Order: sequence, then C-alpha cells, then structure tokens
Amino acid sequence: MRRLTRLAAAGLLALSLTGPLSGTAAASPPPREPDRTTGGPSRPEPPTGGPFRPAPPYPGEVVPIVPGPVRPIGVRPPSRARAFVLTFARGESPTPVTRHVLLTCDPPKGTHLDPVGACGALVSAKGDPGSLAPLSGVVCTMRYDPVTVTATGTWDGRFVRFVKTYGSGCSLYAATGAVFSFGERSPR
Repeated sequence: MRRLTRLAAAGLLALSLTGPLSGTAAASPPPREPDRTTGGPSRPEPPTGGPFRPAPPYPGEVVPIVPGPVRPIGVRPPSRARAFVLTFARGESPTPVTRHVLLTCDPPKGTHLDPVGACGALVSAKGDPGSLAPLSGVVCTMRYDPVTVTATGTWDGRFVRFVKTYGSGCSLYAATGAVFSFGERSPR
C-alpha cells in the first residue's frame, strides 16, 4: 500500500512539473520499497547532475532486453581435432578423480605417459574408447576392486563422452590397453 501511495505521489509530482510554465519534466524513477532490515531505501537513489542509470530490477520486474546483432568471432574449431581428458577413479563412481591426463593425437602428445600407444589404440577404434580391442594374453584374478574411467573430448569434429566401471585395474588394462594406463599408480 505504501508503494502504491508513493507511486501515485510521484506521478502527481511529475504531472505538476509538466505544465506550460515548466517545459518538460525530468523523469525520476518511482521510489523503492524500504529495506526491512535497515529501514532505509533498499537501493541507493540515483546521483543528480549526471546520466541516470537505473538500479537492477527486483525479482519479478520486467527487464527490457534489446537484442544486438550476432557477430562471429572468426575462430573455427579444427575439424580434425583429436583430444581427450582421461580420468581414473577408484570405486564405482567417476568422482573423486585419482588421476587425470590430457591426450592429444595428431601428433601424439600431452601429459599421458604413452601418448603414441594410446593414440594408436584410439585410431584403431576410430576415437571410441568403448570400441577398443582387448589385449590378448592378459590374465586377471577375480578380485573385485572397481575402478571407473572417463574420456571426454573431441575426435574428428564429434564430441565423445565415455564413462565405464571395470571390476579391477587389471580388467581395465586388459580391455583398454595403453589408453587408461597412466601415472605412477597405473591401474594395472
């Protein structure tokens, strides 16, 4: 009710200033509701003598948005980008991450310990970590000590996100080879 009264008073004041003697009135924003914690106005009043910048709106107030033209930034992602962030986590969840590396292929480099071997395996699988050829001759015990790995990145212009939990570090190595073998505490 107070706000309505203040708005009406401000409107009458603005109308009284726009008479034939005064010319045009300087528009002023309607007063804001007082802040309940301090008792004063919730927003500072605009400074006088300069350009008026309205205060940010309250929740629920309409904000006028004027769309501008969209301009390209002039940078295109490479169409043959081949890069992954690989993570290794102990347990059945991909977090918390125990180790992570960056692997870029074409040319093979990054923080991976064997980028040539990992990139070779990914090239054979066409960039899909789920399609990696399992290693032959690797024998693992049946001990359950789960590990979860992720691969996030791009391969030849397409986004790749891979998450999988393996029964142990040995079964991870048998299924993925050099791709997820990194760090001093390798999952082998």
